[in-house]
Amino acid sequence: MIILYIVLGIVALILVIAAIIGTKWDIERSVSIQAPVDRVWGMVNSLHQLNSWNPWMAKDPNIHLEYSGMDGKTGASFAWKSQVKNVGEGSQTIIAVDEGKALTSRVDFIKPFAGTGTAYLRIAAEGAGTRATWRMESSTPYPMNIIKIFGVIEKNMDIDFKAGLGSLKRLCEK
Repeated sequence: MIILYIVLGIVALILVIAAIIGTKWDIERSVSIQAPVDRVWGMVNSLHQLNSWNPWMAKDPNIHLEYSGMDGKTGASFAWKSQVKNVGEGSQTIIAVDEGKALTSRVDFIKPFAGTGTAYLRIAAEGAGTRATWRMESSTPYPMNIIKIFGVIEKNMDIDFKAGLGSLKRLCEK
């Protein structure tokens, strides 16, 4: 009986901690690119171009992509479907464009977990080059948000953001 109380106490503690830490998270990474703003903008203002350096697209050579709308304009979107667990299924829709400066999109995840996030790509002149900043804001449902304590989301997103920004840098500096 004591073991049952201990187990219930641990479960209750985990649920309380998950409630306290909240469900929202965000990550932002930047890279300095030795290329003019207009060249970098050409690689971030289009979903087709974005997917040429998107790290998740590279994880599945058999990914199914379907585009709709006028690429680079508000309302344009693409949907993806992959058998690779960490790629999954979902869609991304452009919700705002600040020409030459920023692209904002809504990302709707279906698999492996349902959720919605907002992705921001901002660029700005930096000396003779360009600073590209990629940001994602989302949330993880309660009580799964307990993984935030262990840095799982940030660790995984950090790896992918660095890989994507590294690819963007290489493509722009060619």
